[in-house]
Amino acid sequence: MSQSEPILEIKDLCVEFQTVEGTVHAVDHLNYTLHKGEKLGIVGESGSGKSVSSLGMMQLIPNPPGRITGGEILYHGKDLVKASEKEMQKIRGNEISMIFQEPMTSLNPIIKCGKQIAESLRLHRGMKKKEAMEEAVQMMHAVGIANPEVRAHEYPHQMSGGMRQRVMIAMALACQPQILIADEPTTALDVTIQAQILDLIRELNESMGTSVVFITHDLGVVSELCDTVIVMYTGHIVEQAPVKELFENPKHPYTRGLLNAIPRITKERNPLETIEGMVPNPNERIEGCSFSPRCPYATDQCRKAEPPMTELPDGRLVRCWQYAKENEEA
Repeated sequence: MSQSEPILEIKDLCVEFQTVEGTVHAVDHLNYTLHKGEKLGIVGESGSGKSVSSLGMMQLIPNPPGRITGGEILYHGKDLVKASEKEMQKIRGNEISMIFQEPMTSLNPIIKCGKQIAESLRLHRGMKKKEAMEEAVQMMHAVGIANPEVRAHEYPHQMSGGMRQRVMIAMALACQPQILIADEPTTALDVTIQAQILDLIRELNESMGTSVVFITHDLGVVSELCDTVIVMYTGHIVEQAPVKELFENPKHPYTRGLLNAIPRITKERNPLETIEGMVPNPNERIEGCSFSPRCPYATDQCRKAEPPMTELPDGRLVRCWQYAKENEEA
């Protein structure tokens, strides 16, 4: 994919949460760029900072206990960290939309689905009530909801999980956003509906040129949908690469561990590989590389100093002392 102009630049973003046990550094000096029309996947275990980084982008970090403590979120060059709530209300759901993980908690249970989509159109595009409802029905049809004229007048509890997720997608795309953030949008769905939702996001990306940030722990989904992959661990990016290169030749030990843990269909019954140990306690600040307690290749240097992000000759990024040393020797 040829790189177009950046639409979003995350620079040195830090997000902290104050808890009774201490400070949690949920996102720690995060840097990445999203280009127009790009499909970017962000993967990692629970607690790696994937969702928090996207909530920060939307200025939806609950404060207290959380807050952005540093960095910039540049959307077309404008720093959203410094944007007022009034400015963010114009951007949220209009220019940057988000599909949340669990539609039942994201949709209002006492408002009909069509009306919830129409409200966004009335707010951001100034449509009249009747016109907005007609457009909402069209959007429900576009996302594959059968009998949208009838379904528009149903409440969320009257729909299946897959249908509710489609309503969320219709709402997120109603104003034709420039960026769509999809936070684990297929987790609670069966594989057939999951495939339909992925096809839908892909089609909308191609037809509208919408840039997509796809947050998931499922590497299989990433391989199907994304152009570029970011792997996160304890609030850091540990590897960033084009999807094909990452799957064919993962560089970071954590990425290799994630890929080796994917079940494979073979005649032999091979036990699943696992990554030894546990994700560190969020309140714990590990000296050196945060993955070193679980890494089979960790050295004394890994345990003493945090590795820098190293750019390899092919342009991919890895945060590991092995590659930092190779770069210095080259």
